[in-house]
Amino acid sequence: MSPKISLYLVRHGETYLNRYGKMQGWSDSPLTDEGRVVATATGQRLADTEFAYVYTSDSGRTLETAELILNESRHPVPVINRIKAFRETFFGGFEGEYSKVALGKIAENNAGVSFAELMQTVTVAEFADMTKKADPYHHAENFEELWTRIRGGLQTVIDLDYTGDAKVLIVTHGNTIRNIVNQLCEGVDVTIEIKNASVTILEHEDGQFKWIGFDQ
Repeated sequence: MSPKISLYLVRHGETYLNRYGKMQGWSDSPLTDEGRVVATATGQRLADTEFAYVYTSDSGRTLETAELILNESRHPVPVINRIKAFRETFFGGFEGEYSKVALGKIAENNAGVSFAELMQTVTVAEFADMTKKADPYHHAENFEELWTRIRGGLQTVIDLDYTGDAKVLIVTHGNTIRNIVNQLCEGVDVTIEIKNASVTILEHEDGQFKWIGFDQ
């Protein structure tokens, strides 16, 4: 039997672009004061959890969040590994646009329905493909591009040298977490909001992933 690997997927704290309601994928902005507060609070909740490894995306907002979380740890702190695989979705020409405007354009480009109506009828993967189609430059990641990147990062984590059961902290992004849960865990409602600094826990054992829960 292989070791049981618990993955703690944490969304970064609130950023200024979050506060302003703008699309933030590969673009980046610092944490707000509230973002730092909630990241620290998450660190306090996880203070007694000993992590064998820590990963973040290569965005500044995830690194800052991870540092705030680990500042609260009561255990030795591992080196933070920053990798592109755990970046947020790239929104192409919608980067930096007001979210309501961008999401409205994506919905309009698909039978003219509202965003709320659209999300009741399409999958996470379909929505990624729709975003690329609606992007004026068609630079946004479609689902295949997005999932290939994320899956590679997860494989890197699963293939690490474990001597027994272990916990891994991955500080990443809301849509990245949503796609991971959607692809790997059946029966989970991935339309719910993944809040800033929330914790989503998965377990990997004997080649299988299992959803443990959201800690919002």
